[in-house]
Amino acid sequence: VADGTFVEKRGWPKLGKGGEETETFVYSPNDSCAVQMIGHQATNLLSSVELYNVANDVRFPREKEIADEAVRNLREVFTWIGLTDRIQESIDGIRTVFPFLAENLNDAATVFGDALKKNGEEVDGSFSLPEGYNDEKGCPFEHRNAGKEPACGTKEMDAETIFLINKLTARDMAVYKAAVERFELQQEVLEEFWDGSL
Repeated sequence: VADGTFVEKRGWPKLGKGGEETETFVYSPNDSCAVQMIGHQATNLLSSVELYNVANDVRFPREKEIADEAVRNLREVFTWIGLTDRIQESIDGIRTVFPFLAENLNDAATVFGDALKKNGEEVDGSFSLPEGYNDEKGCPFEHRNAGKEPACGTKEMDAETIFLINKLTARDMAVYKAAVERFELQQEVLEEFWDGSL
């Protein structure tokens, strides 16, 4: 994908040494901060190579198609999702759905076995773990990027910057809205599982 062509209001087009117009690029695709601003969450959910290849083009030739495919894949391809702004609920849900990711497998096997017994299932011994297994290592969840200060950009934003951020993140906002809806449905299912009514 060639460099983007989103033209800034002030001072563009730039003129070369001979007075000719130069390209009006605000960023280069090799600038990782800029590329991250262009709906990278939605881009990561694309399955179409064709759409993926135009996803960083700031002329936004196929925004609706990109957002639609990303939302469709979020809804139809992934078994379970989490939200970073609800990280603990996400971890709890993922560990319930995928018990092998539990912080401690012995504890998870006990909880899962108890839930099955509560529903009338016959469970014996250590449930699904090998005889005498003791999980001493566990599977802690490390949130390594929490609270890091941005490495690029500024905290002061004018109206033009806010407009550009809204434009560049529109498809991610569509994905986030769909993710929140999906997450709430997942939480309802988990509540039913945890209270035994599922």
